[in-house]
This record gives sequence, structure tokens and C-alpha cells, in this order.
Amino acid sequence: MLLFPSHAVTGCTGHATRCPPRWGAEPQTALSGSRGCALPLRALPRFLSIGTAVTVAARCRWRRRQVRQVPTLMAASSTSAADTVAVAQGDATGLLLIEHLNLNVLSTQVALDFYEALGCCRDARRPMNKTLHSNCGSLTQFHTPSPENEAYIAGDGAQTWRGHVELLYNSLESLQAAATRVAQLREKAEFQGTSLAVGDWNDEQQELWASDAYGNKFALRVASNGAAAAMRVGIRPGTEDCKVLGIGSVTLQVPPGTAERGAKFYAELLGFSMTREPSAWALLGGPQSAQRLRLEEHAGCSGQELGEHLAIYIQDFDACFERLLQRGLIWVNPRFVHLDKSTNLDEARKYNCFRFKDILDLETGEKLFELEHEVRSTGHKSCPLRTAS
Repeated sequence: MLLFPSHAVTGCTGHATRCPPRWGAEPQTALSGSRGCALPLRALPRFLSIGTAVTVAARCRWRRRQVRQVPTLMAASSTSAADTVAVAQGDATGLLLIEHLNLNVLSTQVALDFYEALGCCRDARRPMNKTLHSNCGSLTQFHTPSPENEAYIAGDGAQTWRGHVELLYNSLESLQAAATRVAQLREKAEFQGTSLAVGDWNDEQQELWASDAYGNKFALRVASNGAAAAMRVGIRPGTEDCKVLGIGSVTLQVPPGTAERGAKFYAELLGFSMTREPSAWALLGGPQSAQRLRLEEHAGCSGQELGEHLAIYIQDFDACFERLLQRGLIWVNPRFVHLDKSTNLDEARKYNCFRFKDILDLETGEKLFELEHEVRSTGHKSCPLRTAS
């Protein structure tokens, strides 16, 4: 029995809605993805706040920007020009890449089997006793720590992404082959009784949905020619045999009334281009704007982080750090101090990385929702945004 029908998925409120089709087609109403919002906040280590608290009385003016046409891989929709905010012409700002999601799992082998079924390839440079990195095309990855790497995960349990992830494939044949491989995992004892599921291809919506053993939802779609070319820029060793192009978009469920204000936070402090979709606000980025971080409102979502994180590469690294630091938003995750512990600009430059997790209303200082962001510069040693010579 399928976890969900081919055309709809029940979100955290129990309401079924629809998801946008493949890039390059007319956008439809978005599809809710995960029950993650209903999960309790896990008892993870306390995070270290850096800098002064945000002064609520200090209201931030929304800067007037010279708006350019936002490059998009979708055809024109009902979105009006007033609904789109872009970085100013000539600004070296923006989202360069949504690079990886980090989600705790209970078994490295279960995660490996699932992501390989999707068409990913294990980063063989890392031994199996370390956190599994699954290459999803040449630019993106999934990181899945397990109790084999960090013992506390056995007690805290696996993490479910608060939304869904879109995966792009080169052709319908390669997408259906991935769906077949995922379906075959149901024969393995490790997957029986779990949330593993795969739907049927929906010709109207041009998509197929799958769920991993822990309830994470994936929308499988065929990339447009432009998106397919964009996801092939750069190079990462060991990705030659990947059968998936990469992560096209990541949808995060957020509390009602917070999506637009959250999008403005990203646009103002990080220089991301934002646009209005039928049921979400999206931040555009990645090579040739082939990726999106979508903020989709859902009743019942608390907005609390669950210990998961999203890794991104940005332009204007120094200025973004300083703007976040001024608002007291830079922080250090004790879990990853062996990787980075940036509290000032010199340290951020040293690690080519910093972190923040609180998304605020820039006018009132109200916290809208949480998501750990691992923010990297192109100088980071793992940056895949390089072309083969």
C-alpha cells in the first residue's frame, strides 16, 4: 500500500495539496511534504549565541533596490512584477548553491541503500565509519550521520525534513528507473514496517513522489534542458556514475504568516532574489537560478529546528557575515566545532564558513522560524563550483 497517492501528499495539517510540476512548465499549487512540523523538538546540544541581542525597537527599513528581471527556469505565471524582488544590478550577491542537507538517520546502511536507489553515489573518499555523504549529481549531497558516527542519535532518533526535497533527473526513463529501485527496497527486511514508499508517475503534474524509511519526502521530476545543463556545472570526484542530476529545490514548511517576511530576511541580509509562487515564497539561486529554497506556510508548524541543517554557498560572504553579526545572529553549533567555530570575520574567513539559525522579521525583530544554515564561501575546501579543465 502506498504511503500517498501519486497526485497528493498529506502535510502536517492533514490537508492534501498539489506540487509544482517540473521546471520549465507552468507552476501549480505547491504540495505539502512532511510530517516534520508535528515532531517534537529534539534535545540537541545548546547552541552558543554570538553577539548582542536583536533590538526590537530598531526597525530596519526595506532598502529600495534597482530590480532586474529574475532569471527563472519556469514559464511566465500569474506572478506579477511587484511580487518579485531581486538584487541590484551589478551587485556581487546571491545564493550560489544549495549544496547539502544534513539529516540524522538510525542506520548508515539503510541510508546508503535508499540514496543509491535514488541514483546517488557514496563519496568513497570517506570511510564508512564516518558520516555518510551521498553525492547527488556533481553539485549537491545528502549528509546522514547515524549512531555509528554519533552515539546520541540512537536516543534522539532520525530526523524528518520539515517539507520536501525536489530531485531532478535527465529523463523520464532515468527517473522511473530510480523509482523501480526504491520500490525494490521494500523486499529488504531493514525497510519493512518503515515509511519507505514510492508513488506512480503523475502525467498531469509531471512528477513522482517517494519517501525514505524515516518519512522524508522527495519529489522526482525531469529537469528542463536549462536546469539539466546548470546542474552539470562544476566538478566533484566520484560523481561520474550518479544517475540523478541534483537537488532542484528544497521546500521548508513555516508557520502561517511568516513566508514573505522570511523571504525578505534572505533578500535583505543575504542578497537572495525572491519571488512569489502560488503557495510559497521562493529564494532563487544556484547555477543559472536552477535552484530554489521555498518557504511554504502550514498551519500547526512551530518553526522550531529539529537539529537538521542546510548548507549553502553565497556571494558577498564578508558583508553577509557582518550584517548577521550586527543583529546577534551568528552562532556556533557545538556539534560541529571540529569543522568551524566562527565568531568574528577573521574566523569566518579562516574556515570559509559561518552558521546562523534564526530567521527574523526585520522590522519588528520577531523570530519567525528556525533552520540551521551552514554558510560557505567559494574558498571552502569542499566547494564543487569549479569547472573541469
